[in-house]
Amino acid sequence: MARIDAILDKLCMKPTPPDFRFSDLRRVMAHFGYLESNKGATSGSRVKFYHPETKAVLLLHKPHPGDVMQKAAVDTAVKFLKEHGHI
Repeated sequence: MARIDAILDKLCMKPTPPDFRFSDLRRVMAHFGYLESNKGATSGSRVKFYHPETKAVLLLHKPHPGDVMQKAAVDTAVKFLKEHGHI
């Protein structure tokens, strides 16, 4: 199984995994063609993932100080990916 497949399997687990990492979400989004952008110098922890062709945008807050995402953020990402036909 490829690394991205393992990450997608974990992302789609029910219940939401308590240890899903933002670095893994970055890989998933890049796999589907999304680019990551901070919203400027004052963006703080806000990150935008956007798809240059479809113009789809996902806005999230990066976890800090660690890399583990909150359940609500993971749920938001899963919903977004499902709505756009990726998973």
